[in-house]
Amino acid sequence: MPYGQVPVLEIDGKKINQSVAICRYLAKQYDLAGEDDWQNLKIDATVETIHDIRAKIAAYHYEPHLEAKEARYEPLVTEILPFYLSRLDAQVKNNGGFMIDGKLTWADLVFVALLDYLNFMAKFNITEKYENLTALKHKILDIPNIKSWIGRRPQTEQ
Repeated sequence: MPYGQVPVLEIDGKKINQSVAICRYLAKQYDLAGEDDWQNLKIDATVETIHDIRAKIAAYHYEPHLEAKEARYEPLVTEILPFYLSRLDAQVKNNGGFMIDGKLTWADLVFVALLDYLNFMAKFNITEKYENLTALKHKILDIPNIKSWIGRRPQTEQ
């Protein structure tokens, strides 16, 4: 483990860490990256926005002080999540059902891959009111290889 933590990608005995770097590399290998620098910038910006959402939900979820945690919940649910999710929902609507330019990219996969964890931390289905994000989730989960993996993956606790 290069930095003593996962994830680590190992190829031909060479190891590299950092999830976003690994995602970006694999996206290029499997035609899930952008077709040019501008498309890659839009993908990166979307992925960073998804990570912003994750960080904001995590700040609530991992808050150790009950009063502070309770104080974080209402703004998270009534302001922060609607702000971000309404924009992502419109982005998907305006891009033919995907995050970027009507094409499946690693940004779509990152969003759907994190969704169960985000819902767990938020304590509700954060995309329930967002039809385009919900449709994107179903579209990704219906990809044959993803559907197959989900059907056979080990069951774990959140």
